Amino acid sequence: MPFRSLRFKINVAITATCLFVALFFGAIVYPFEMNRRNARFQEIRTLVGTVFEQKREEIANEIYARQNAALASSLNSIKEVKGIAKVQVYATDGTLVAATEPGPVARIEAGDLRAMAQGPDLQRRVLAGHPYAVYAAPIEVIGEKVGYIKLFYDLQPLRQEAVYTVGVFILLLGSTIAVVSTLLNILLNRFVVRPTFLLRNAIARLQDGNLGEQVPVVSRDEIGEVAAAFNGMSSMLGRQQEALIDSVRARERYAEDLERSNRELEELNATLETIVQQRTADLTESNQRLQEEIRERVGSERARRELEEKLARSQKMEALGLLAAGVGHDLNNVLSGVVSYPDLLLMDMQDNHPLRKAITSIRNSGLKAAAIVQDLLALARRGVMQTSVLDLNVDIVQDYLGSPEYAGLLAQHPGIRIETDLDPGLMRIKGSSVHIKKSLMNLIINAMEAQPRGGAIQIGTTNVYLDAAPDGSGKVAEGEYVRLRVEDDGVGIRPEDLPKIFEPFYTRKVMGRSGTGLGMAVVWGTIQDHNGTIAVRSVPDQGSCFDLFFPVTREAGVPAAEQVPMAEYLGRGELILVVDDLEDQRSLVCAILKRLNYRTETAPSGEAAVAYLRTGTADLVLLDMIMDPGLDGLATYREVIRLHPGQKAIIASGYAENERVVEAIALGAGRYLRKPYTIENLGQALRATLPQAVI
Repeated sequence: MPFRSLRFKINVAITATCLFVALFFGAIVYPFEMNRRNARFQEIRTLVGTVFEQKREEIANEIYARQNAALASSLNSIKEVKGIAKVQVYATDGTLVAATEPGPVARIEAGDLRAMAQGPDLQRRVLAGHPYAVYAAPIEVIGEKVGYIKLFYDLQPLRQEAVYTVGVFILLLGSTIAVVSTLLNILLNRFVVRPTFLLRNAIARLQDGNLGEQVPVVSRDEIGEVAAAFNGMSSMLGRQQEALIDSVRARERYAEDLERSNRELEELNATLETIVQQRTADLTESNQRLQEEIRERVGSERARRELEEKLARSQKMEALGLLAAGVGHDLNNVLSGVVSYPDLLLMDMQDNHPLRKAITSIRNSGLKAAAIVQDLLALARRGVMQTSVLDLNVDIVQDYLGSPEYAGLLAQHPGIRIETDLDPGLMRIKGSSVHIKKSLMNLIINAMEAQPRGGAIQIGTTNVYLDAAPDGSGKVAEGEYVRLRVEDDGVGIRPEDLPKIFEPFYTRKVMGRSGTGLGMAVVWGTIQDHNGTIAVRSVPDQGSCFDLFFPVTREAGVPAAEQVPMAEYLGRGELILVVDDLEDQRSLVCAILKRLNYRTETAPSGEAAVAYLRTGTADLVLLDMIMDPGLDGLATYREVIRLHPGQKAIIASGYAENERVVEAIALGAGRYLRKPYTIENLGQALRATLPQAVI
């Protein structure tokens, strides 16, 4: 080990000697330096005392006569003495009377007053990080005390002088020790360490079998004598080794015949063993190939079954999606009247009208039905999803827990309590707040109904990093995700039911009473639309845990829009061309637009709209996306902008293909408006699309 080497021990000895020398000289220099400092301090005491005595009577008379200008001049003359930094004079009650430097008014502490009452005093003090020698003494006139004086002598030069002296001492001592240490190392390395190192290496080679090894004799001292003795011993061992080798060679010649016979026998045995090993290897390889083929066939069969199951599920979802999409489109057209006409009626009714409550109930029922239709469209993956940057804590969890829908749900389940654990540093996601909030609501409803006797539901959020699917199956894009967890202590889900919970219309509840069978299908569709993943854990009679993972976004959030009064989105007589294949829809929209102070023209088809615009104009075209037969909204808008480039338009429908809506907006349409209409969303859509100068 390094600390056992001779070089290490010698260096330790040299270092210890140098440290001893340093301590010795330090012990000599330190008292000398302290005596020098004390003598210098006594000189300062004598100096400031002499200066004060020379000015004492003059200052006392000026204080007694209250000659402030003369007193200030006397203090400044004292300050001109080399080393005195500032002077302060105090009255007998300790208040400041005059000073050479401006500063805050201060009083002498009671302890300092008692000390100065005994006579002049000189103390070392550090004020604002600066060292001073403070001379404090009473001032008397004809035996009567008229005040006190403090002279501040700057000790910084004395401190710097001491630092310089100590630095020079340390530099000289360090240089001396370094020179001595270097010389000692050179001498010891040449006359002790190097010969010893050569001898050690020669002994090591001798131990490795290099008999006769010699080491150079570099000195005539004790180490040289040891080297010479080693050379003699090594030469003797070399001669003995040569004699032993000759003897061994003679015996080897006698054993050659026996060795030759043994070798022939071993070759025969090796040949037989090689044949056996080759045959065994062939059999092992064949067995491995057979096992690999069996594994591949089993894996292929499993993959085939999984693909068949996925294909069947996909076909079923596609069929249900087509059904849901068609039904959703038709229902949205029907619900437009149920939602929009009550809006118009309520605007004309007084708050105390006997029918207001009933009409409000009709409107709310229409909105609830529209929400169910949106579930159908989400299931069909045919709705246009409006995305924005979201804070899952604020925009989804806290917003839903503060909603009237949640309050009503909690009133129906009084034994349920909600516990939240929301990560305050949660990252943002990009998605549809409506769809994600709907998914959270469905999970909470299921958790409540899974605990008929009451219990707790835990809602938590956190940031995670996924490089594999959280449930160990399938694939997921590696990266950062936000996890939304809904966990309950309810009845749980049976293992055989777990693979089916995301299928549409699959439910363990009574259909029509506590569920439609679409809740979990909507959750699954929402996760797919957001490029996320979902993991489910459930144990019968112990509860269930749903983890929803949404990809993180680095985009900045857009502040929520404030509610706009109706007066701000009223029209100014602009002409709106309403294009819809259903007459009741055209009548409804025209009624709303007239109420919003717009003029209207109608067209029952895309072809009729194009024919109208060949000879006429409109400030904005309100286009239904799905019109059958004939041109749909996108095709109609293409013809419209060919006639009137830059024509403002709004695409409206309860059923729309995402790609066609996006293409229409890219061509210049202002925005997409989802049916059923409300006065507010139609009015704000018009305000956002029409030129600001007009509105």
